[in-house]
Amino acid sequence: MSDWTSGYVADVEYTTGYFTELNPVRFPIGLLNAGYAPPRIENACELGFGQGMSIAMHAAAQPHVNWFGDDFNPDHVLFARWLNDSAGASADLTDESFEQFCKRDDLPMFDSIGLHGIWSWVTPQNRDIIVDFINRKLNVGGVVYCSYNVMPGWATAAPIRELLAMHARMTAGKGMGSGEKMEAALTFVGEMFDRDPVFLAANPQARDKFEQLKTMPRGYLSHEYMNTSWYPMYFNDIADIFGEAKLEFACSASYQEAVEEIQLTAPQRAWLAGIDNEPFRETMRDFMRNNQFRKDYWVKGGFAMPQAERIERIRDVRIVLLNVRANIPETAASPLGEVTLAPEVYGPLLDFLADNRPHAIRDIEIALQDKGVQFGQVLQAVMLLAGSGHLGFAQSDAQIAAARPRTRKMNTVLMQRAELQDGLSYLASPVTGGAIAISRIDQMFLKGWIDGLPEPRQWADKVWQVLEQSGHRALKDGKPVETSEENREAIAEAADKFQATLLPLFQGLEIAVREKSSPVGRKGAR
Repeated sequence: MSDWTSGYVADVEYTTGYFTELNPVRFPIGLLNAGYAPPRIENACELGFGQGMSIAMHAAAQPHVNWFGDDFNPDHVLFARWLNDSAGASADLTDESFEQFCKRDDLPMFDSIGLHGIWSWVTPQNRDIIVDFINRKLNVGGVVYCSYNVMPGWATAAPIRELLAMHARMTAGKGMGSGEKMEAALTFVGEMFDRDPVFLAANPQARDKFEQLKTMPRGYLSHEYMNTSWYPMYFNDIADIFGEAKLEFACSASYQEAVEEIQLTAPQRAWLAGIDNEPFRETMRDFMRNNQFRKDYWVKGGFAMPQAERIERIRDVRIVLLNVRANIPETAASPLGEVTLAPEVYGPLLDFLADNRPHAIRDIEIALQDKGVQFGQVLQAVMLLAGSGHLGFAQSDAQIAAARPRTRKMNTVLMQRAELQDGLSYLASPVTGGAIAISRIDQMFLKGWIDGLPEPRQWADKVWQVLEQSGHRALKDGKPVETSEENREAIAEAADKFQATLLPLFQGLEIAVREKSSPVGRKGAR
């Protein structure tokens, strides 16, 4: 029997996550900030889409884009197709091998190709296939998103990974699934560490890394650590390989890294600035930060824009707050430690965005002029807040209008699922063109509101009925609540909080929409 997995773990499900870096709506700000002209996205492809949450959400919320995706695991493809069909979207989703998919003669030229979490985990042969595919099928000016493991950050952890994989490959019992093999391997490595090997003395950080691994889901660890292929590379090696497909590095897709003042010390920045060769400079940057993982955008034929045009196009970019204003911290984490966000900049900017509606950057700049906030400060704040997940990017009004029927249809199905089982922790936003995280309980509150129940207490009663029937309990201070009355009160408190804080947020993102209400942003929306 042939091995269709090519050494990749397939007997445990990959995590059902949404990865915003794959969303073309967020491409322009990063490319423009780096000096490149962003392409118009008409055809987009995602290779190795996992459970398919990202591509299905994008297909639903971006009907103006033709989406194509491939993942070798038929279980993943079935789930992704279910999501896609729930929205009435038309993404082309297949379970072919990369070789089969990349040789298809019915595929269009693509403006965007996404590679999340596959580059470091596929065979060299498949990497060659991917590079050839990009070379042949990516339009000039197109964008590739790729995430991957990099050196030198894995210098200490790589031996631990090898031990886990070696144990699973050489000593695990027959009939054990990948999750069981991982559990046994973790136990074995822990026993070795308890015997004080000299390796630990030479690599003291290895113990901390191992303790961190023990807290992670076994399915995730199996996909991350137990594949036959696992190749962390130095950035310059990846740049050389991508160069064969005529790609050049554009920018990090982790937008907070554009704010170099909080990423590197002044001496580090000055030293790196003296390195002319960009791949070498990025490699040295990884040494400065001991990077393990990168998320990057690459372009095919980067067009350097005139400065004045670049700034005007940045001003046209529309942004939207993805969090409740009051919940956004006044500090941000960085490799240099926690930094305080300048209150004279971030305070008025966040206040302006507090309605959770889309706003062009130029409108923010105009509104903050009398407070002495300049364009460069606004742009820096946008990059930092976007990289922190507090801020997203909005489609045009016409694109939002076209997406509304599909996102509403998909969200209806997902909220119904939340009532029947654990549910998925995302709903689709026509505003951002992608997914927004929302818990199962909040999905049920939202469904109660959409169904026309006027009071939070009624939403809470309905949620308690669902939880009680399934033997679940509400949590308060991290502990299960015991009596029925206490559960009702705890859920009612959560419903009141949802109405006061999260409901306006989801209204702004056009996730909370009643059938007969007018579209958000117009008179009568609330």
